[in-house]
Amino acid sequence: MNDKEKRRIDRFNEMVSTKSLYFPSAEIYPKSFAGFYEYGPIGNRIRLNLIKFWRNEFVKKNNFLEISGSIILPESVFQASGHLKNFDDPIATCSKTGQTYKLDKYLSDKLNKEIPEGLSISDYQKIIDDNLIKSEAGGELINIKRFNLMSNINVGVEEGNKGYLRGESCQSIFLDFLRIYKTGRDGLPLTISQHGKVYRNEISPRNGLIRCREFEQLETEMFFDVDKIDDCDLEKQKDYKIRFRLLKDSEEKDYSVKEITEQKICVGKLLTYYLYLKQKFLDDIGFKHQDIRFREVPEDDRAFYSKQTFDLEVKSSLGWIELFSFNYRTDHDLKSHSLGSKKDLTVKEDGKVISPHVLEVSSIGLDRLFYVLLENSFEGKEEKEELRNILKLKPKISPYFCAILPLVKKDGLLELSKEVLHDLLDTTTYLFDIYFDEKGSIGKRYARLDEIGCNYCLTIDHDSLEDKSVTIRDRDSFEQKRILIKDLSNVLVDLYKGKKVFKDL
Repeated sequence: MNDKEKRRIDRFNEMVSTKSLYFPSAEIYPKSFAGFYEYGPIGNRIRLNLIKFWRNEFVKKNNFLEISGSIILPESVFQASGHLKNFDDPIATCSKTGQTYKLDKYLSDKLNKEIPEGLSISDYQKIIDDNLIKSEAGGELINIKRFNLMSNINVGVEEGNKGYLRGESCQSIFLDFLRIYKTGRDGLPLTISQHGKVYRNEISPRNGLIRCREFEQLETEMFFDVDKIDDCDLEKQKDYKIRFRLLKDSEEKDYSVKEITEQKICVGKLLTYYLYLKQKFLDDIGFKHQDIRFREVPEDDRAFYSKQTFDLEVKSSLGWIELFSFNYRTDHDLKSHSLGSKKDLTVKEDGKVISPHVLEVSSIGLDRLFYVLLENSFEGKEEKEELRNILKLKPKISPYFCAILPLVKKDGLLELSKEVLHDLLDTTTYLFDIYFDEKGSIGKRYARLDEIGCNYCLTIDHDSLEDKSVTIRDRDSFEQKRILIKDLSNVLVDLYKGKKVFKDL
């Protein structure tokens, strides 16, 4: 990271703190737990807008079904799913200090190369011995073992009713599949989404929202007949480019949907189509194309049941951050829960019995998405020899789309500003959020709103009383234009929906 980038990140972190976008839970207590965070008022608005954007632009537009499942599930569920046996991370302890390390991450950092988290204990020991790896304190790395990340709870007053906080949000989707299939009118392929909290007893939570013990996921799973894995028309998407880091490539590279199909980069056309949907979602939410990639995961680092896995990663100041996995889980999940529950989870279509295969379209970590999107959207900009903080968020993500600012609180400007506010709230039917700010100089108000990502400022001045117009200021360019109050609602709606851009007003 160069000096300029370091200064930008330092300013970003300062802004996160001073605006209370997020902060540690129970921070007033000295022994609060690491890995738990709260969102402040501005941060929570952005968080809710991210969920809304995902629901509208990804789930609803593609006609996916939605559920809301339980956070606590019986022990037997996670025995069947394999979580109690395989949902773990490798750890090692420093012989001098007793500090615990997540071993694959520690070795990756030390050797400056990717060390898979699925290696055997003997493989890790060999890497340590061959490279003479020590702890940060210079001690030996001892007690190498695998640590299960599931958190348990006793349900009710009687002992022995062990449940677990879900470590990922997909299990309810698998458990509910057959009921939803039978009571709905949709056949295969059937795609189900949900969002909600999950819990992992992380070894060493770090980097703020990047590795937490409590976080939210935006989950989507598709169930399909494996015999129809290529039943997907990709003609409309053939020229769309998806960014990969394939095992055969030495760097990131774009492949068109047509090239992906012809070169059989994906094991089926259904996978290619959903890769397209996920990258388009990230493009629309505001990520730059060159800052995202689907990294092909080698066989020795993916789940044993996975036929193909791509990790969607986003570039940040911390390097490439995994946002979610795109995982072809075969028929493992429904077969496992069928054995565990003694319930037949097959379906019958076209005169044949089908054990549906599952494509893990995504399990986006919402907190990670929040962090990397804000970090990538943050920049400093010179205005009249002053460096301004700007959060360049898309209109549907910003905490406030526009703000109404009376130039002063006297001479009838405050009253007119409130009239404009209430008129906009009525005529836009709360399509977007509006901020009202009457305190401080107009320049300082602009700066505060730029910093939290507000797209447009509407200033009511003395001329507004005469010409019935307001000054609209664009966050990204600092340019200003006059708009008649009677046209304001239609102009703002068009800007919000992307039907117009500011320079064309």
